[in-house]
Amino acid sequence: MKVGISTASIFNKAMVEDIPAMLSPMGCRDIEVFLNTFSEYRPDFVRLLRKRIDDAGLRVYSVHPMSNQFEAQLFSIHPRQKADAFSVYREALNAGRILGATHYVMHGSPHLGGTAKNLEMERITPVFRELLDTAAEYGVTLCLENVSWCFFHAPAFGRELKERLVDHRLKFVLDIKQAVRCGEDPFDFVEAVGEDLENWHLCDYAFDETGKLSLKMPGKGQCDFGALGKAMIQKGYAGPAFIEVYSDMYAQMDELKASFDHIRTVLSTL
Repeated sequence: MKVGISTASIFNKAMVEDIPAMLSPMGCRDIEVFLNTFSEYRPDFVRLLRKRIDDAGLRVYSVHPMSNQFEAQLFSIHPRQKADAFSVYREALNAGRILGATHYVMHGSPHLGGTAKNLEMERITPVFRELLDTAAEYGVTLCLENVSWCFFHAPAFGRELKERLVDHRLKFVLDIKQAVRCGEDPFDFVEAVGEDLENWHLCDYAFDETGKLSLKMPGKGQCDFGALGKAMIQKGYAGPAFIEVYSDMYAQMDELKASFDHIRTVLSTL
């Protein structure tokens, strides 16, 4: 299994266009590009970023925009909000196409503790068809990520949405830290949508004697990455594994490299 790093792991420690030169010496070749803001979707900037990536000898698998800037409005009932959000969505998809990405990682809409309105499955399913058709125009596969504060925060949601979209090709991202943050077992997400997983975000975690959760750098916690990877492969998973941690979880780049090396060792035989 290929192991890479999401540029989100270096959020605000460096600008995204400077990150490729930082990852290449670590032995990283496959990356997910996290685009931080609207100006980073613009073609001139993206072409600069693509050159930096090519110069560093890296490959882009997926693009992951800053979701809370526009993705909630993709599902809005207000026509102008939705139209504007789709315009930004197209910009992000085009950025992905320029970067050579084959996948787009989506959070979708926040559920706001269940108080968000107009997110009934019957209403959002047709929106996903629009989103999938739009992504296909750019040669990009849309992948919905499980996120603790968004509507796909429980395995049952992904299973039902997948069943409703049998006529379309919605794929999924498994994010370990987001699963445990909402009290879910990552293995349950594999069981629910494993056949349609095409991306994997890795972060470690630990529970103390009181049950309190803390996030850890990969290799420093309790997650059995090997067992989880095997379960995914049994469901047909053939995608990469990306380290995606919060940048305040480590102080030095050597710590990120140590996690990268650890995960490569663990997953190298899968």
